This record gives sequence, C-alpha cells and structure tokens, in this order.
Amino acid sequence: MQEAQPPNTTPRQTGFGHSRRRVWIEIGGLLAAAASLIALLVWMAGALAQSGIAWIPLSVDESVGRAAWDSVAPPEKICKNPRVNAYVTEVAGALAPHFLSDFKFQFRVVDDDSVNAFALPGGFVTVNMGLLKKAESGDEVAAVLAHELAHVVQRHGMRRGLRQLGGTAAIALVFGGTDIEAPAAVIGGLASTAYDREQEAESDQLGREALMKAGVSPFGMARFFERLQADNAFTPPLLLSTHPDPGNRAAAASAAAQGFQPTRSLPTPVGLSCE
Repeated sequence: MQEAQPPNTTPRQTGFGHSRRRVWIEIGGLLAAAASLIALLVWMAGALAQSGIAWIPLSVDESVGRAAWDSVAPPEKICKNPRVNAYVTEVAGALAPHFLSDFKFQFRVVDDDSVNAFALPGGFVTVNMGLLKKAESGDEVAAVLAHELAHVVQRHGMRRGLRQLGGTAAIALVFGGTDIEAPAAVIGGLASTAYDREQEAESDQLGREALMKAGVSPFGMARFFERLQADNAFTPPLLLSTHPDPGNRAAAASAAAQGFQPTRSLPTPVGLSCE
C-alpha cells in the first residue's frame, strides 16, 4: 500500500517579489526621496543666506564685488569722457550719506546702450550710458542710483549668491575657508537678473527714503518707469525686464511722494556722451 505523502508545508511567497511592479515602486520611492532631499538642501541654503549673512564680514562683500566687477563692467568699455563718471559720482554723492552703511560706493559708466544699472556687493555700481541718455533729469538718475545703493546696503547680491552657491560654500565663506573667485563668478553672473519681489520692494522703499532725506524728488522714478513703458510697449529695455512690475512701482513712488517739497536740484544728464 502506497504511503500517503504529507501535505506541502512550504510557505508560499507573498508580496511583489521581483515583479516589475515592485521595481517601479522602489524607483519611485527613491526619486521621491531624492526630490525631498534636494528641496531640503535648497531650503537650507536659502535659510542660511538669510540668517548667515550677519556672520559674513562686510570685507567679503567688497572682495567678491571687486573680483566680479571687471567681468560685468570691463575696463575697456568704460566711458572715456571723465565728465560722465564725474556726473554719476556727483548725483550719487547727494544720496550716499543718507544710507546707513560702511560701504564705500564706487561707480563706473560703461559705453552700452542698454537702459540699465546694477550694483555688486561691496558698493561697486555700474551705470550703462544708455540709461543716462534715456533719463531727462537728475532726479530720474538719482532715483535709479538710490534703488541700486539700497541693494548694496541690504546685501541683496550676497544673499542671492549664497542661495546659488548652496549651504557648504556659504558656511565656508562664513569661516573664511573658500576661494573668493567662486562666489564672485556666481554673483557676477547674477548681476543682470532680477532680484526677488521682496528685495525689489525693500530697495524701492529705502531708495525713496534716501531721496527724500537728500531733498530730491522721488517722482523721478515714477516718471522714468512710466516713460520707459510708454516708449517700449513691446520690447522693454533691460531695466524693465530685470525689475518686475514697473507700473505698480511707479504708482507706489508717486503715492509716497505726494505732498513732498524737494529742496535740492540735481544737474541734468542731457547732452552727456562717452566720447
């Protein structure tokens, strides 16, 4: 008589095993984890840029700005007419004492027809000749310069650079353990791109305050942006493309200036040229 076989007690495998479904789920989990890690690192870099900036000496701003200046304002493009740079220095000189800052502002005017101006960390300010040609009064030039000086004082360029560089480089900057060329290259590349809206609003406000303390009409910014919008409805100049919402900002400048009586008259840029 054939002996009965015991029932098979080997446990049956359950779950996904090595099925295609399990592979895709595992890949999806890894991608989600990587995305979360990247988001966390970006957030940490931004937080460090905000809180860690206080630990970075102002001398770092100056070193970074000086190292980047020649790349964004090449010496060979500087206006040869000394009257042009003297004019910008004179207009800015009326404003600089009204910014609470230890930075020593320096200026270059470059032979570039783009309507633009920008400031690097440490107080290195570049003005395109195109902006001076477009401005119709010293008040308009002063308004643009006041806005750019405010970016320097609030260290907006350094904050943007730290976010771009990431947490490791930011920590190295704090403790002096990195080559200054890396942050200089990053910040130089950011010079012609827009700040975020919060930084723009802050610079607008501080710029208007400095203008009024200097006795200069803050209507200059409103007039300048309004005219740029009217003249360049379809192809806005660089100053508009890198500074968002010019219409709203012009309205804000007009509202803030209501009732203000200017006490200082600034020289006009009309007729200046690089030749």
